[in-house]
Amino acid sequence: MGIARCLGCLALHRSSIISPYGHVAVSGTGHHANIIQHSRSGKHWCSSVSWVLPEGYDTGVTLYNSASKSKVPLKTVHPGLLTWYSCGPTVYDSAHIGHALCYVKFDIIRRILSRMFDLNVVMVVGITDIDDKIIKRAKELKVNFKEITELYEQEFFADMDKLRVLRPSLAPRVTEHVPHIISFVQEIVNRKLAYVVNDGSVYFDTRAYGRYGKMTTLDESLDMRGAGIKKSARDFALWKGSKGGEPYWESPWGHGRPGWHIECSAMASHILGTQLDLHSGGIDLLFPHHENEEAQCCSYHDCHQWCNYWIHTGHLHTRGTEKMSKSLYNTISIEDLLRQHSVNAFRLFCLLSHYRNKVEYTETSMLQAQAHLRRIRSFLHDAYAYINGQLKCAPLDEAGLKQKLVETRMKVKKLLADDFDTVRALYAVLDLINLGNKELQKKPQSVSLSRSAGTMVAICSYIHFLMEDVFGIRFPSVSDASNLSLESGGRLSQVMNSVVELRQQVRSFALLQDEESMQQVLAPEEQKTKRKERVPLLKACDNLRDNLLKTGLHIKDHHGGASWSIAEESIESDQAKEDKET
Repeated sequence: MGIARCLGCLALHRSSIISPYGHVAVSGTGHHANIIQHSRSGKHWCSSVSWVLPEGYDTGVTLYNSASKSKVPLKTVHPGLLTWYSCGPTVYDSAHIGHALCYVKFDIIRRILSRMFDLNVVMVVGITDIDDKIIKRAKELKVNFKEITELYEQEFFADMDKLRVLRPSLAPRVTEHVPHIISFVQEIVNRKLAYVVNDGSVYFDTRAYGRYGKMTTLDESLDMRGAGIKKSARDFALWKGSKGGEPYWESPWGHGRPGWHIECSAMASHILGTQLDLHSGGIDLLFPHHENEEAQCCSYHDCHQWCNYWIHTGHLHTRGTEKMSKSLYNTISIEDLLRQHSVNAFRLFCLLSHYRNKVEYTETSMLQAQAHLRRIRSFLHDAYAYINGQLKCAPLDEAGLKQKLVETRMKVKKLLADDFDTVRALYAVLDLINLGNKELQKKPQSVSLSRSAGTMVAICSYIHFLMEDVFGIRFPSVSDASNLSLESGGRLSQVMNSVVELRQQVRSFALLQDEESMQQVLAPEEQKTKRKERVPLLKACDNLRDNLLKTGLHIKDHHGGASWSIAEESIESDQAKEDKET
């Protein structure tokens, strides 16, 4: 047993000599922090609450661990397997875009770990379906609390599905795990690290535990007196004695219900075992919720470190510095978000800030995300037009494009391995697209049948993999077009190819660029007259293009040709239709 654990045990055994009016101070260096307990006669003991790099299997990823306040290598307990617990919603009201930001960012991290680093991620998201807010809401509406929780739980997952957040491996509800929670609390009581008070509530004894303060620097000025029925103001409820008219469960301490913090500890331990790889939540949960979880689990499992890595997302803000919160009445529902912006736009908005940073939601930031989407979509459209022979350009610099693709793949993986730096990874992809665009815009000097289709296919394939599989952003592809069918049974791609060809012939005729017109020698005045006569044909072609775009089909004119693709809006509506049917 290491010295850190021994000092912790020493603290527990000597807790009786500590003045109840002492203060706690935390000093930290690197990965280590020490709680120093003072009394009127001076310092009595010091216990380590240091974070320890776990023994295990290196994933190749480095992340910022909130417990160590530094970037550290991510190691898993088992090879190729990562266990992850995330605090889920308290289901008493609709989710807003602050929640959406948090869960989309964690979804992107989950996809990075599983699809870029080949980890089998077992993710558990806990559902709080009994809580003060839920009870209050049920009383206001005069309904059973389960009617509230069932409604908002279904709504929450429906919203996450719309945002393309992958479903968790398991989503346990607190009310279904009360026996496990009671057993968990009883074990902590048995270890003399919790105590029962007169109303049947059970409180965690932070001073008896002796290692409280791993996640944050504790406030020395906190007055440990005035704790009421608790021994210390820092002590927190593991079990709440019931009040009149509240839901309750039988327990060794009387009627009651679980405290907020204990539910995550008990469910995560029951499902994922005695040691957890990764735990996540919003930055507001770091203290006291996650601090309390770690303390409870270390007490129950009799270990120095229960969770090896803690990650937290920054808040979403509006109007400069104001945090988005229901209590501030400044929230935007997910339904309202998706009325104004596409799922693609919101997910790309999430990529444009580091997951740990505070994010400001404004129309300007959403317009920036939409602009990036247009750049990517436009490139893919042109690249597929080139692949299909609809876009003519000078021979591509194949060697340069292939080298840039190799460099981009390596750079993106390195950036995502560095604490999931999606911002710089996205700009690396945009840099690849810039080079691709330059090549596609080179005008042909002569008629040539040679095309570097394979190189463009490789680039498009990588962009689709990264944007869709890893980042959850869908773009139209060749397969989307070829797999869509008309009700008559004809392939949409065949019909659209014919439409584009006919429209191109009409445009060439109107612009005097068809084969017959090119063979005629016309005076400038004759050319001007003929073009003027044929303007209605050009307008008809434009109207056709605009009308097809409304149906989700995008025609784009190129130098000497035209191409078509499925517009993003069509994919969004198809996804909505699938969600509705599901």
